[in-house]
Amino acid sequence: MESRKRFFDDHAASWDERHHRDTEAALGEVVRSFGLSEGDIVLDVGTGTGVLLPLIRKAVGPGGKVAAMDFAFRMLEEAKHRPGASFENLVNASVEAIPCRAGIFDQVTCFSSFPHFPNKERALSEMVRVLKPGGSVSIAHLKSIEEIRELHRQVGGAVARDHLPGENMLRDLMGRAGFRGIRVINEPGKFLARGWKK
Repeated sequence: MESRKRFFDDHAASWDERHHRDTEAALGEVVRSFGLSEGDIVLDVGTGTGVLLPLIRKAVGPGGKVAAMDFAFRMLEEAKHRPGASFENLVNASVEAIPCRAGIFDQVTCFSSFPHFPNKERALSEMVRVLKPGGSVSIAHLKSIEEIRELHRQVGGAVARDHLPGENMLRDLMGRAGFRGIRVINEPGKFLARGWKK
């Protein structure tokens, strides 16, 4: 955990330049895939530099609320200064121990961070805990499972073995955590897993 935290802290200042050259259209499509509604209360876990925060804020409108969380403090420092990233709370914590009471969010979003969670089952259990009944989680990437595995292998170091679980394993993990209606899309240039709290 500490080596991962150091990795992300050390790369925070240059992260967007190196990893988020995605077009506004591609990021907008990711946020549309979350199915956010006006007035939703959203927790973005593993928010990193907050690349999706302005788009999430726009989707939920002035009646919605957005909280963002990451375990790497320097990543949150970058998110805090992102233009258009309006949020109610910016939290430095692990997704495996979300410091929020149960049942308060309509949605939990997770973009380009799930492979880096050491205990994925615990992370999913925490996500479902903080959701309202019927609330949803969305795990998204602009790469497939296979493309992410190869990218992290090339990067090496603390993230060399950080992978998305296979589709069947992820469905099983999400089901055990308490999600229903689980949907997984895995194709070149796109990954999306969604589930709803029972």
